[in-house]
Amino acid sequence: MRLRFLYLRVRGPFPLPFFLGLPLFALEWGLLLALFLRKTQALLRGKAASGMPLGAVFAFRRLPPLVLLELEGEGMGVKVGVW
Repeated sequence: MRLRFLYLRVRGPFPLPFFLGLPLFALEWGLLLALFLRKTQALLRGKAASGMPLGAVFAFRRLPPLVLLELEGEGMGVKVGVW
């Protein structure tokens, strides 16, 4: 299994583009923690634990490398994707 990244690239009037990469496992663990806290809170309040199915947390891992969002205008460009 290869390491996957979510990335943000910003191109503008500055000489080098700004690039920020987030390992996909950090996003997945953050989503798992949020899901666990939400379900625990619902159970403590006596409500039924509903919400996002566990398989949805790993949905980005099944995607091929692709661009999720690309915007350009007035000399600026922003690109967000999975690699």
